[in-house]
Amino acid sequence: MTKTKGNDGNAVQDQHQMIGAASTQIEGEFVSNSHSGAQWFKKAGLGLFIHWGISSVHGDCEHSWGMMAETPWDPSPNRVKPEDYFKLAEKFNPENYDPDLWLKPAADAGFTYAVLTTRHHDGYTMWPSRYGEYGTRTHMDSRDLVRPFVESCRRNNLKVGLYYSPPDWYYNRANMSFGYKHSKGEGPALGLGHEPIELPAKPEGWEEQYRQYVRGQITELLTEYGEVDIIWFDGGLDVKDAISIEEIRKLQPGIIISPRMHGVGDFITSECYNWVKTITSKPKEIWEHCDVWSSHPTGIWGYTHKSEAYRPTAWMLSLLSRVRAWGGNFLINIGPKPDGTLPSDVLVRFDEIKQWMSAHRQAVFGVESDDYQEYSSVPVTKRGNIWYLHLLPEHTGPVTVECISKPTSVRLLRNGQDLTFAWNDSDHRFTLELPASWSRETVDIVELQL
Repeated sequence: MTKTKGNDGNAVQDQHQMIGAASTQIEGEFVSNSHSGAQWFKKAGLGLFIHWGISSVHGDCEHSWGMMAETPWDPSPNRVKPEDYFKLAEKFNPENYDPDLWLKPAADAGFTYAVLTTRHHDGYTMWPSRYGEYGTRTHMDSRDLVRPFVESCRRNNLKVGLYYSPPDWYYNRANMSFGYKHSKGEGPALGLGHEPIELPAKPEGWEEQYRQYVRGQITELLTEYGEVDIIWFDGGLDVKDAISIEEIRKLQPGIIISPRMHGVGDFITSECYNWVKTITSKPKEIWEHCDVWSSHPTGIWGYTHKSEAYRPTAWMLSLLSRVRAWGGNFLINIGPKPDGTLPSDVLVRFDEIKQWMSAHRQAVFGVESDDYQEYSSVPVTKRGNIWYLHLLPEHTGPVTVECISKPTSVRLLRNGQDLTFAWNDSDHRFTLELPASWSRETVDIVELQL
């Protein structure tokens, strides 16, 4: 996955088309998982996405997509040739990998689940899979990078999420084009050196062999690590019959499944752009929004030298407030370094969020949501007769809420300050002039007792 800040929607849609990813539910009969172990996700609130793999070794190459030539979201002529990208596996050796150093501060900051890329489109498996010839079994003496993550999640009371991309560009390297324009019908197929090639016909039986390969790896992930709370597929509609949702639930009865492989799943997912349109089309669905936290100019998901700086906490909290007010979960992404440590900005952001959550947690977790834009000028979350008004840094003018009962108490959560307000009996309209003490540096939340 990737994002550009200038052409977000088209870039994401083009990538999803190339990997066969369904971002929204395909129409048809589907029943979300009713198992008691799957119900936590409806109000999980905040998750940590972790894009990590061999691309981090390069330092200036996005995860998997860095080897795809002619991508319009990153038009740099210095794309990494696939033959050189795949060799990064020989240098990937995260000697300082300790997921507790990621996940403990994340849990302290309020995150409730974490999702790790176990295999991205480049095909490198972060566990010693018995299927395929590209991963830690073949290049890292069978070291398992998934198991420490899973165990750390459990130690830190985080739900376990495993990302898996059914498309595998290493496995399919002799039968695919590494040119973006070719996928759009606008140029020749490109080979491992980005040279023009004629694509060969796939060998007889290739499709079934590939399905068995995908099935084998998914089965490993779902049977060798204990309870897995989320399987986060990304693409693979053409091989969705490699393993069915029913088979997955048989292996993991309480699991949550993303919709991007089968076209249906336990939640809707939006990515980086236009998320309001995605979720308002089916307002009663469970949904999750994922986004890039780093401030890299083209929105890189994995680590690069240029992605060590992270966007301000105020940006992240503003998006969290809007997503929670619409009833969604927010999955925000970080990219560890090749040695297994985090960019220093990530730990700073975790601490800033922890401090913010100490006063505002009750307005984010365990709350109800509504179509607030119909009656409020700011995002709203609710808990019984308590309403929380989320004042975003960019908000201007008074805060107004219509058609409510007169509040008995109005206070700023950050410091407990009581606030004065205007009330109109005729239309049940609440108006709050922004106090001088409100902060434009972060999200301030006003609590209304009704």
